[in-house]
Formats: sequence, C-alpha cells, structure tokens
Amino acid sequence: MSGHPAGKAAGAPCANLTADLRCGLWQRPERPACCGGLQASEEMCGADRDAALSYLAHLERITAPLS
Repeated sequence: MSGHPAGKAAGAPCANLTADLRCGLWQRPERPACCGGLQASEEMCGADRDAALSYLAHLERITAPLS
C-alpha cells in the first residue's frame, strides 16, 4: 500500500494524509481497499474530530491481529 510498504500500525497516522488531513490517494487506483470500503456514518464521525478519532481507534483495537 502506498506510503505503508509493511502496513500501517494501529494508532499511527496514515502516511498518505495531506497537510490539511485529507486523503492523498482519494479516487486513485492505489488507494487501499480497506480505505475505499470505509463508509462514514453519524456513529463513526460523532460530534467532532476527537469523537471520530476515538471511534477509529476503537475499530483498530477490535480488528487488531492477535499476538
């Protein structure tokens, strides 16, 4: 995946974010399927950016591989 040859660690910002925190791969063929399949919802976005980041952190925790 572009910007993450070994995968993205949970909790780490995406290497493909632009300075204004937008996806630098938006609508490009190299955008990972996991990002393209992520559909924003009111539950996910919450009331503000902090709520959205908290929700994403939760998703990362519950989908992390067992070690």
